[in-house]
Amino acid sequence: MATSAGIFARPAVPVPGIASAPMRDTLLTIHIIAAGTWLGANVVRFLLTPQLQRAGGTVAARWHRNMVGLLRTLYMPAAVLALLTGVGLVTSVDNSPYEMSDLFVSIGFLTVVVGSALGMAFFAPNGRRAADARESGDDTLAASIENKLLIGGVVDTALVIVTIAVMVGKWGV
Repeated sequence: MATSAGIFARPAVPVPGIASAPMRDTLLTIHIIAAGTWLGANVVRFLLTPQLQRAGGTVAARWHRNMVGLLRTLYMPAAVLALLTGVGLVTSVDNSPYEMSDLFVSIGFLTVVVGSALGMAFFAPNGRRAADARESGDDTLAASIENKLLIGGVVDTALVIVTIAVMVGKWGV
């Protein structure tokens, strides 16, 4: 199984225990990109939110509305990709050493469910409320909602970071 040289060259000997290494590599790459997208978007949110809140008014309102929009266009697709590729890594790769019942797989699944629920039930409505408060000039209410969003963001980011550590460590295997 010789291949062209380069950083993406496949080994000359098949990977032990995995008959479809290219499928595994593809799924794992997409899985990592999805998790990185989720974490990276959270980091951007932490870096930009304070500056945009200080700007106040329509600038802060637009930021909150954009973050609500990103739930549909960035966060949910990243979560769905992480879920589908994670399940694929367990169930679709020949001779996968992992089971859906493995602790790290269960934690990953749970994080996607909890993160998605937080997005739809907490971040979206509170983001809209913060935008409405900023647009109406109620900076006290906006600040209160923004503090809740900050706490939710810390929880969401902690879940993602812990889940990445759990995945890397393959807890329960």
